[in-house]
Amino acid sequence: MNELTNEENSSSYEKSYKDLEKENVELKKLVEYQRNEIDKIIEQRTRELIDLVETKDKFYRIIAHELRNPFNSILGFLDLLLKNLQDYDLNEIEKFLTIIYRSTNVSFELLVSLSEWLNAQSGGVVFKPENANINQLLSDAILSAQLSAEKKQIQIINNISHDFVAFIDRNMISTVFRNLINNAIKFTNSKGKIEITAKESDKFIEISVKDTGIGLSIESISKIFELNGLNSTRGTAQETGTGLGLQLCKEFIEIEGGEIWVESILGHGSEFKFTVPNSYKKQ
Repeated sequence: MNELTNEENSSSYEKSYKDLEKENVELKKLVEYQRNEIDKIIEQRTRELIDLVETKDKFYRIIAHELRNPFNSILGFLDLLLKNLQDYDLNEIEKFLTIIYRSTNVSFELLVSLSEWLNAQSGGVVFKPENANINQLLSDAILSAQLSAEKKQIQIINNISHDFVAFIDRNMISTVFRNLINNAIKFTNSKGKIEITAKESDKFIEISVKDTGIGLSIESISKIFELNGLNSTRGTAQETGTGLGLQLCKEFIEIEGGEIWVESILGHGSEFKFTVPNSYKKQ
């Protein structure tokens, strides 16, 4: 009886040992899994931190470079006017003031874009979607760009129906329209044309801003919405810029739940397209 008990005890101990060993193996697997997950989180946070630092450095470079140039121009021409005002006729003064105005406008637009983009990055932008008339928002954006278009004799055509309603944040889409139109004006030659159209599906409205401008290379298309793709490419009338407005468009359209992309052939114009949710009642 004692021998049987000892055998049973031995078998019980052996079973317990195997169970413990199995649990130990499972525990090691769990620890390894958790370690891998922690490593992934650390790697992701490290990448995010690196991206944040690179973004900060990028904006420092943009501010230092892009604001220095127009302000140098503004200060230089103001200095000439102040010191030699009596020596210039009205045509020369008008020429200087036009240059000063353009330089000031470039600086202002850059500051506005920087402010809006940084607000989006920091979560400072409040997203308030509502049913809004697309045609009206576009008409307002065209009006704000009319002076720039007239200077280059560029025709802007609004082909969006008056009854197109989307479920959007008005301020965000107004900013997108403004940036895409200004970008199209910048890269369209004198007497060119910009046409804005829209088509509707069950859930989305696809909007197109098409120009007869200089177009984009394949390499430029692949980088145009990337932060690292920002550059200071000059427009057809030597307008300056950073590409930040397009990055802002991407941020806002993604917040809206849509997509943005560009179709272009170098020398044959560009067509920027984006989608926004259809009116709320159709969701």
